[in-house]
Amino acid sequence: MKACSFLAGLFLAATTTASLAQGAGGQIVMDENLPPPAGWALETDASNPLMRAGCLEALTRIDFDGSLKPSLAVSWKQASPTVWEFTLRDNVSFQNGQKLDAQAVAESLTHALKVQVPSRSFSPKLIQSVEAGGPNLVRVTSTEPSVIVPIRMASPNTGILAPSAFQDGRVNLLGTCTGPFTITEATPLSLKLKRNDAYWGGRPHIAEAAVRFLPDGNVRVTQVRTGEAQIARNIPPTSIATLKSVRNVRVERVPVTRTTALYLNNKKGPLANMKVRQAIQAALDTAGIAEAVYEGTARAAIGPFAPGEPWAPKSKPVPFDPEHAKALLRDAGVKPQDLRFELVTYVERSELKDVAAVIQEQLKQIGINLDIRVINTSAMEPEVLAGRYDMAIVSRSHMSDVADPISFFQADYACGGAYNLSQYCQPEVDAEIKKAGVTPDPDARNAIYARIAQRLQDEAVDVFLIHEQAIDAISNTVKNYRLHPLNHYALTQQLSLD
Repeated sequence: MKACSFLAGLFLAATTTASLAQGAGGQIVMDENLPPPAGWALETDASNPLMRAGCLEALTRIDFDGSLKPSLAVSWKQASPTVWEFTLRDNVSFQNGQKLDAQAVAESLTHALKVQVPSRSFSPKLIQSVEAGGPNLVRVTSTEPSVIVPIRMASPNTGILAPSAFQDGRVNLLGTCTGPFTITEATPLSLKLKRNDAYWGGRPHIAEAAVRFLPDGNVRVTQVRTGEAQIARNIPPTSIATLKSVRNVRVERVPVTRTTALYLNNKKGPLANMKVRQAIQAALDTAGIAEAVYEGTARAAIGPFAPGEPWAPKSKPVPFDPEHAKALLRDAGVKPQDLRFELVTYVERSELKDVAAVIQEQLKQIGINLDIRVINTSAMEPEVLAGRYDMAIVSRSHMSDVADPISFFQADYACGGAYNLSQYCQPEVDAEIKKAGVTPDPDARNAIYARIAQRLQDEAVDVFLIHEQAIDAISNTVKNYRLHPLNHYALTQQLSLD
């Protein structure tokens, strides 16, 4: 798919060598930052660490160069405007020995459609049905004509589990995946895995692995320094300088499709006034935030998309201009001293509390007072989704659900969107999103996305702060570790210890 190919020039792969042997094939420990939601339900963010752990696979995949590639399906075609047909590999079995066939795939994906709260990427609003059209043929019918269904099928939320995974109202991960690693134990804080010797893609090099969920970035850094872990994902930018002096550890970083933004509740009090939001936008020095907090590992944001992405509008950053911000407040008929907001963010990304402190100080310069609250993601998300907040700092990938901006817009900025933190609703934007979904030409589709992005920036729906990089710390004992542009894969069949 051409829509994904832009990533090829933006992301670099990392390969390292060294020596650590702990039995045949070795054992590797990887520290993650975000604990999974309870129950390991695939419609939640739990699907992401399961795919990174090398257990979960989907019909298609986004490769390390950003291109759409076969995975459990070897090919696909659009049979009609609303129907896509996927042909499965014929040599794949679940880790419990059951053969992967069209009926098993249809059952897994139908389960995803019938859960109480479906995922943003794969829901009855988007997908009407999934059926077996033969032993190796899966037929996916969308609710409306869509050209991006194959990209949707690469989402971790559409990962395939064996029918035995869905029994007694719980998700059983033991032996029900198809990937290179088999889960032997799953708790809310960790995963234990062993090599899948019968993996269809070839026998993995690593014999055993463990994934631990540690929200404190400093703890993850310490563990990779001491050798307790070989991979520490999403380390704080402030740790890079310290790790440079550690001989047996290297730091890899790549630009990712992730932007940190100050989300504004567009339906609450003064923030419903566009001029107030524009004043906040003009009062924030995003370049200064990128330099001071991220120490050169990020760049000031220009809307939700970074320059270089084909759907990014050709615009300039909003100038940092406190005097203009004050003038906008006067035009809005608002006295700055009357404005007091609560800003909430989360502990799992330690740099966000520092971003909050900078924003607090910069808005104080134009007379706006902020109270800061830093809590766990699990406590914060229900509040902001329900609109019970003023401002929130969130790090959000516009391709975490689907590797095309349409899903981001549908979830975050469409009327009734499942992740519409901003409480934003404009029928004209909804019409543009719908038009993009039936536009087969990637360039024409990207032009629609750019128009929507420019509108979000112009109306200061949210204040986009910085475009991020993924930063991982890796022991020099690890070979063939690669940072994936969408964070889909980490423990792969190729990974090894020297």
